[in-house]
Amino acid sequence: MNFRTPLSALVPGTSGRLLTALVDQHTADPGRPLTPDELSKDAAVTTTQLETALFRLGLLGLIAPRRRGEPVRLVASHIVWGALRQLTDLHSRVVDTVREHVRAHLHPAPEHLSLSGAVIEGTATHAADVLELIIVRPSAGPVDWEDGVNVLLTQLSLALGNVVVHRAARDIQEAEAMGGESAVRIIPS
Repeated sequence: MNFRTPLSALVPGTSGRLLTALVDQHTADPGRPLTPDELSKDAAVTTTQLETALFRLGLLGLIAPRRRGEPVRLVASHIVWGALRQLTDLHSRVVDTVREHVRAHLHPAPEHLSLSGAVIEGTATHAADVLELIIVRPSAGPVDWEDGVNVLLTQLSLALGNVVVHRAARDIQEAEAMGGESAVRIIPS
């Protein structure tokens, strides 16, 4: 999965690039109109491609009615903008997904679990970009506790569309050193 530009990955071509540019605009200043030249540059599309895609978005009600060549005004209150914004920033959804899968597959919970790598940083652009789990196993974990870790890795790889790997740390201090300052701690929360 491409976590850097997920809309372009899910909606390839002109439409995806245009949606990405419009969501950025909706986030920054939804009331400011955009000239076709400005939007064409932001979306990296030709003016002809832009007008065709804008016509379709107008039919959906995402932009205000306009004539060819006129500035583009977003219908900021349209219900779809919120959903599209969620698709452009998947960080919190990745964290929630990891939490859900940890609760389902690791009993008892690890003493420490943090995330690092391109997926959680939002820079992943290819399925081979990894999410790394840094785990300190519980002191009272059963002998087969690692089997749950392997199931967790498999299930998360499927759910995220990227490779999920793990590194085991002996204690929380080692885990924090492994992850560095950019790691996102899941457990303890």
